[in-house]
Amino acid sequence: MNDEDRGPVFPRRLKRSAGSGVGPSEFRWRAGGKEKGLELAEAVSGYLAISKEKAVDLIDFGSVYVRGRMERDPSMRLSGGEEIFAAFPSYGTRRFYEIDPSRVIFRDRFLLAYDKEAGIPSQQVPFDAYNNVFAALLRFLLAEKTGGRYAALHHRLDMETSGVLLFALDRKVNEPLGRAFRERKVKKEYLAWVEGFPENESWTDDSDIGKAGGKYKAVGKGEGKPARTFFTVLARQEGRSLVSAVPVTGRTHQIRIHLARAGHPVAGDRAYGAKPDNRLYLHAWRLALKHPISGKVLNLEAPVPAGWPAVPEIRSS
Repeated sequence: MNDEDRGPVFPRRLKRSAGSGVGPSEFRWRAGGKEKGLELAEAVSGYLAISKEKAVDLIDFGSVYVRGRMERDPSMRLSGGEEIFAAFPSYGTRRFYEIDPSRVIFRDRFLLAYDKEAGIPSQQVPFDAYNNVFAALLRFLLAEKTGGRYAALHHRLDMETSGVLLFALDRKVNEPLGRAFRERKVKKEYLAWVEGFPENESWTDDSDIGKAGGKYKAVGKGEGKPARTFFTVLARQEGRSLVSAVPVTGRTHQIRIHLARAGHPVAGDRAYGAKPDNRLYLHAWRLALKHPISGKVLNLEAPVPAGWPAVPEIRSS
């Protein structure tokens, strides 16, 4: 499952590392007495031997952490003793992602549903707070100049998963919308091309999801968080099958783990044993819920991505 794709987390390896250099483009140091009172941008500029302008850009991009937290204010004053970490993403501070209005599935005063592209994070990730759907949506709303610059994200998709992503556009819907997700009143349905042919036409996996060795996996009952997913085979062709996945719970990588456990990993999911492919063939296809204000049932659907194998006509469930 992908709805618990977390926000930016300070990389664990940095907490164990020693010395000032962590990698070829990663730097960690502790602010000394001479840096007390300096602006963060000045400290970063001095330590990395780059211009203050470039330091400001790096901080604004989300590539600098202070005391383990992303810090985006270049004028922040240091008190001395802070651990500072800076990293240069492989693509630099290139700002390449913006909202595509044609991918907006639904919008009113309170909600906006977006068809997220594969390869784009739902929200900020370590060292990049710009190139993600949430930040791009805030910029999009601000550019309209017709309303407030507010959005809240109540669920998430893995970076490589495409499909329906729902945002609140008004604070008054946060409580009812959050409650609907918590009480599992939001129905989510995914499409996945998987390797091989499942033995059964439909099945349920209720294996717990846990974490071991830094990786999520299926574990025994009581050893992880409860999880349940309903699966239905929709088509079989050329060594692969199209499967509908309806998760009841929202554990990290739930659908991917349950399919891999069945011996049929999502095509392209190298993390869970599939052969390499051009992409991860997992798509958040449908999301159904009652509108938190009107009570009307919303059936939101993201079209099958371009480049996917042909999908047979599928009737609404």
